[in-house]
Parts: sequence; C-alpha cells; structure tokens
Amino acid sequence: MLPWKNKKMTRLQKTLSLFSNISLIAGAAIGLYALVNTFLLYRNLLAGVCPVDMNRPWMYTAIVFLGLSFILSFFEPKKQTK
Repeated sequence: MLPWKNKKMTRLQKTLSLFSNISLIAGAAIGLYALVNTFLLYRNLLAGVCPVDMNRPWMYTAIVFLGLSFILSFFEPKKQTK
C-alpha cells in the first residue's frame, strides 16, 4: 500500500472514531434528559396519563444517536495488543 493512502485511512478512521464518541455522548445526554424529564413529569400528572408521549421525540433522537455510534464503532481502528 502506498504511504499516503495509509495516512488518509488513519485520518478517516480517527474522524469516524471521533464522530462515534461524540454521538455516543450526545445520545447518552439526550437519553438521560428524557429519562429525568419523564420522571419529573410523572410526579405531577394525574393517574392514567402517560408522560412518555411528551418525551417521545427526545427518546427517538437519543436512540438514533446511540445507533449511529454503534454503527460507526465498526469502522474504528483495531487496537493492537502486545
């Protein structure tokens, strides 16, 4: 393999790894926000009212970010063991 192609691949893999980590953190933060918001809404609602309906877009957004992180993790460089 040519040396400059190897550098491009490692730069691409590092970029994908960075996007994977950022989407994991964003998905976890949004999911935590939706969970706390659901709990706080549940305390103030009447019996029989579902607080999850109000937070459904936040939960779907968190799932998308976490799924994207999972998919991008397959393209991260393998760690070499000694």
